Amino acid sequence: MLNAASQDIFPEIADGERALVARLIDAVAGAGVRAGPIPVVNFYVALKSKPLALLAGPVHSGKIALVESLAQILTGGARVQCQMLVGHAWWAGRSESVALCTEAQSRLNAGKVLALVEEAIQPENANRVYLACLSRISPAEVVGLLAEVALQLQADSLLSLSGLQLDRPVRFPPNLLLTATMDTDRFDWVDAQLVSHTTLIEWPASSTKPAEPTGPAPKLVGGEQLFVRACVRDARAARAKLRRILGAWPAAFSPLARIVALLKDAGENTASVLGDVLVFLANAWTSAGHGLFDPTPARNLAIAADLALAQTLLPRLVLTRALRRQLSNELIESQYSISAAALERFD
Repeated sequence: MLNAASQDIFPEIADGERALVARLIDAVAGAGVRAGPIPVVNFYVALKSKPLALLAGPVHSGKIALVESLAQILTGGARVQCQMLVGHAWWAGRSESVALCTEAQSRLNAGKVLALVEEAIQPENANRVYLACLSRISPAEVVGLLAEVALQLQADSLLSLSGLQLDRPVRFPPNLLLTATMDTDRFDWVDAQLVSHTTLIEWPASSTKPAEPTGPAPKLVGGEQLFVRACVRDARAARAKLRRILGAWPAAFSPLARIVALLKDAGENTASVLGDVLVFLANAWTSAGHGLFDPTPARNLAIAADLALAQTLLPRLVLTRALRRQLSNELIESQYSISAAALERFD
């Protein structure tokens, strides 16, 4: 039975993945987080698209509760599959050895992440989800542990973290999700190495409700297997899925096509970034072809494209003032309000 949090975008549930997402929306609401369905679905789609995600937003806005809700639904909160980690040694602020404590916390976190890697790569665990969350990280961890993982993802081989070594190089397991939260009211910085493999998500300034939360949601039986099978991480597979669901080039693609053409005409290299955008768009639909943001295909595509541009394309562009103005006008005309607002912050 759905509550009011998910009924507005899922009036009827036709397949398992929509049921999973509806459960997540309800679980986040039950955890006392005051946020609409779209930011919750965006987090889910982002993790389908890339294994790394950074949630940045104001303090006490429900970021950690969001991650915990997803972990609970997929894994039941099993310690062997889910690790909620102290992202930064804030506890050492009054210590005489802050640097030493910070290094110790970093190595502890790296060791736990590597332990999850070793579990996730086992063949018998291929359909299980493993998740680590570095809570309340500082800018040092952004260019530290997260960027270190992103660099090794680019090389398609994971060998070490914070000086700790695996027995042998391994591919980053597709069933391992590495998330982090950062308390900040502004999200106008980027790290070039990080953004190529990490979705940078601006979490809204929501708050926890004064009422008591209803408690953790139960694990969804079969949910983690469903999630693993539903992930699309390859641009070619994304194009094939979108073509199957939407046809060759529906009219709803026109605003996105105009923006890409504008950037290409200005000399921007959008080829690799466009692949990431298409992957995000493909993950905005279930395998059965149902939209996760909205049941109407055109509306679902518009929301997904707006978010993909804001989180995947814009952080990787270096724009002249004239091109920024042109792009802003195009985003506003296309009613991509999330991207338009993000472009202003990247100025």
